[in-house]
Amino acid sequence: MNAIRTSVVATILAALYSLTLPAQSLPRGSGQIARVEGKVYLDQQLVEPSSTPVWILNPNSVVRTEEGRAEILLAGRVSLFLGENSAVKRVPSGSYNFSKFELLSGSTVVTTGEMGSVAKCEYQVTISDFGRYRFDVPRLPIDLQGERFCSLKVFEGAAAVPLTSVISLLRPGKLINLNLGAGDRTPQLKFDIEKTDSLDDWASERIRLRRSQ
Repeated sequence: MNAIRTSVVATILAALYSLTLPAQSLPRGSGQIARVEGKVYLDQQLVEPSSTPVWILNPNSVVRTEEGRAEILLAGRVSLFLGENSAVKRVPSGSYNFSKFELLSGSTVVTTGEMGSVAKCEYQVTISDFGRYRFDVPRLPIDLQGERFCSLKVFEGAAAVPLTSVISLLRPGKLINLNLGAGDRTPQLKFDIEKTDSLDDWASERIRLRRSQ
């Protein structure tokens, strides 16, 4: 059943956005930390901003920020921009040709290039190529601990979320607050794509600098 639903999601997104596969910037299934500011950890090891070695993300590696932020590059020109007090996990891609990751906490801006990607954030979210997305996993008050929520915003591209028995498709300007307990009752909401915060602006600036090089 999961294989069928994954195939359906991929087919839908391929219909929304054509998928081209030129040469990738990184080998399939690989990832690395491109930039850090402040306190950033890779598998509990502090990443030094001025260090010469390339910080490679192995399968199941976790990148976590405290008072800092980080830029991560994955295969297929997928970029993750982590805000303060955030964490993501690199998920093994297996035989698939696209990058996979899991949002553990905090806020992350994701941009895709010539390939889409799959993100785990309560549900498995498939995001299209040439897109821009924002994931937020908020800290909950004590009386709600045990629950987990994940907010997804689509700025560019398209996203597909297989809920309990239906697939929710999101276009630019739509957001969805994911919680396993809500299931098919999870609504899509509108948001203003022009309203951004410091993390969004930092991600945009990093992308502009990269393209100008």
